Amino acid sequence: MGENNEGAARVCVRVAEHLATHDGVITAAQACDLRMSAGEVRGKLTAGLWIPHARGVYLSAEHQMTDMARIRIAVAATGGVADRTAAAWLLGFLPDLPDVITLSVPRSAHGAAQCAVETDCKRRSLPAEDVMVTRGVSVTRKALTLLQLASVLAIDEAITIIDRAVQTERIRVRELRASLDRNSGAHGMRQARVLVAAAEDDSESEAERLFVRMLTKHRITGWVQQQWINGVRMDFVWPELGIVVSVHGWMFHRRYDRWDRDLRTANMLGLVGLLPLSFPWKRLRFEEESVIRELAAAIESRESVD
Repeated sequence: MGENNEGAARVCVRVAEHLATHDGVITAAQACDLRMSAGEVRGKLTAGLWIPHARGVYLSAEHQMTDMARIRIAVAATGGVADRTAAAWLLGFLPDLPDVITLSVPRSAHGAAQCAVETDCKRRSLPAEDVMVTRGVSVTRKALTLLQLASVLAIDEAITIIDRAVQTERIRVRELRASLDRNSGAHGMRQARVLVAAAEDDSESEAERLFVRMLTKHRITGWVQQQWINGVRMDFVWPELGIVVSVHGWMFHRRYDRWDRDLRTANMLGLVGLLPLSFPWKRLRFEEESVIRELAAAIESRESVD
């Protein structure tokens, strides 16, 4: 009898430790691994000590439904991988976890799992290289998570998050490219392809080509490219109007010295009476009308002075 009591006590300790380290979430399979019997699990449910949130997935009544608990329940209920915004929150790219938990579930999964936590499941098979385990939960790795954000967030927000990740060296552009190549046929990668191509273009030539196409399309003339002013080569200059436009690739602020140089250049242009404008790749690619309005207003203001 004493041995049985000691064994039961050890099981209780293991279960308590599990609940403490898993945000109060436990599955029937985990309970079995911890040496709980089916009758003991039923006893917890009957007593209201464990609350079912999906078939075989329970939350301890002593624990609150935290954001991490919601993810654990959703992953356990579906057998899926946290992806998109759920993965971005888990990996620290988003400050807040959305109400709906986003997941990738195996194509072989049968039916839709009933779950008290609201989920958005996409049926797809993920390359093993793009999946990891963090805090005991399967989640897409950083590169794929960032690529997926391009299809589910506003483009400005997605670019800001990816740009910050690259600047802080949490991810490298080559890792984004490798993940994109592995998932090239996946749904929602079109926008990601655009962003990765821009990130790879260190020469900023793509930004310049975009701007030239815009100027041609809107029949804006009077400009020259690559003109030197006080020892600094400027991208676009309207000599008769005194307008200078700098265009930048996506990650032009990655290095502080370059950011500092750009600020000094803008100050220099203003001091000699020129009007400096600056457009990043993001605006050239996604905000054409806004860019043209600003440029047209600058041209009109300088023409009225003349």
